[in-house]
Amino acid sequence: MNHVLQLVRGILENEKRTAEEQLQLNKICELEDKFVKGFSKAKWKEYFDLDIEKGQLHNLEIDHVIEITFNIAKHILLK
Repeated sequence: MNHVLQLVRGILENEKRTAEEQLQLNKICELEDKFVKGFSKAKWKEYFDLDIEKGQLHNLEIDHVIEITFNIAKHILLK
């Protein structure tokens, strides 16, 4: 299963963003810039740490989706 996760992650990392994804990312960056304007160094560190933890959760969710999809595909192919 780890090979499948690594393969999918590699593909996702190398794909270019769609226009829709880029627009969404731009919105997020604009809102984030507005939100963090004036943060002290300490607040920036806290915010950065929070962002890392949210990213870890997102990675776990993606891994879970890949595992479910892989198991469904394997089940269908073995029928």
